[in-house]
Amino acid sequence: MAATKSAISFGMIYIPVTLQKTNRDTSTSFNQLSKETNERIKYVKTCPNCTQELKSDDIIKGYDFEKGRYVTFESDN
Repeated sequence: MAATKSAISFGMIYIPVTLQKTNRDTSTSFNQLSKETNERIKYVKTCPNCTQELKSDDIIKGYDFEKGRYVTFESDN
């Protein structure tokens, strides 16, 4: 599938040119592992005041409009 069709022309010479779209993921991703056991590291979300583990349903988003003051947003679903 051609992305762009064009041509290079000078004098009596006409060279058709086609640019093709390409998608190629060249990134490499790594997991963080424990040095001793080679197990994947888990990230636990906790409240800094009560140190309890929080579930996804207990977390909302907030915009810090002033230091320590937030406008909060909750999902409807």
